[in-house]
Amino acid sequence: MISVDNAVELMIKTHLGLPRRARDGAGPSRKELEAASESFPDLLDLLDKYESEKITGFSLDDIEWYHRLRNQLYHAGNGITVEASKVEAYFQLAASLFESLFQMELRLDGHGALQTKTGKFLLLWNEFERKLRAKLPPKQGELAFYWKRGFLENVDPAIAGRWEAAAQFRNLLVHGPDTPSAAVIDQHIKDVRDLIAAIDALN
Repeated sequence: MISVDNAVELMIKTHLGLPRRARDGAGPSRKELEAASESFPDLLDLLDKYESEKITGFSLDDIEWYHRLRNQLYHAGNGITVEASKVEAYFQLAASLFESLFQMELRLDGHGALQTKTGKFLLLWNEFERKLRAKLPPKQGELAFYWKRGFLENVDPAIAGRWEAAAQFRNLLVHGPDTPSAAVIDQHIKDVRDLIAAIDALN
């Protein structure tokens, strides 16, 4: 958990610190970045200010939630541990953040990267979000949820409904105190695979 959190902080600082010619648009001044670097929530606010269009498929609130959990582990000293599924959930969020910020797929050798069904579901969810993002029309200022739902409803209202159900389950999986049963996760894994197939079938 701590290693993933450190990697998230490093990738945010690295991306925000890139020179303008290496970025798609303006970025923070050096003074802004130095000030925000003292506080993880401030760093997320700065990322949201300059790169909100790139944050799709996940929420910066998700990342802040896991960062707070990490702080409980590291600073409170109360001996609590987290389930492997929670670590993998944060890992998949970190992978989504990397791909969104640097516009490249994160390739791993797979040794020990996925140990739980939570990790498998989120890996597929990230694949679906990446493929959906490639099909979406330009955003017109609406919230990301309505942007995606509107597109999917135009494709097939049934697909939009399945996407909403899968998105709700994904949020429960990421933030819920308990991990759902293997059978429940397996069903949602199947649902996301069906969503991926539906997106792949679009011209």
